[in-house]
Amino acid sequence: MSALDKINKYIDDIEEPEDDFDEEIMEKMFDFMSNLNPDQVPEDLSDDYVNIIDELAGEDVDDIGEGFAKKKVKIKVADKRKRKMEYRKNRAKLRLKAKKFRRTTKYKQYKRKSARKAKQGKTSTGKRQRKFI
Repeated sequence: MSALDKINKYIDDIEEPEDDFDEEIMEKMFDFMSNLNPDQVPEDLSDDYVNIIDELAGEDVDDIGEGFAKKKVKIKVADKRKRKMEYRKNRAKLRLKAKKFRRTTKYKQYKRKSARKAKQGKTSTGKRQRKFI
């Protein structure tokens, strides 16, 4: 029996009006709803989700919208340019670090692993190699 079936059964068993509704069950339902992963709630049900939380929470409904992912922040052209300039300034340092890394054991292990996986048609992380035409 799923959680929704249990809730429906409980609501059906109540003979009196909502005034005598068990607060413990309401708190459990609120905890369950508030612990849901907002990324898994479909967008068309997000309004219903917020309304249910409003009803369950009562008056202390300050932090309801916090769980939902916010809109993407657009990166300004000036910020992109600034990062590009910083990268260009530090490029020599990055090259030296890469050169030093190529002499380490980790890099050599990585190369051996990638050669072994390439024979299987996979990347070094185990994903299928994609060939672009």
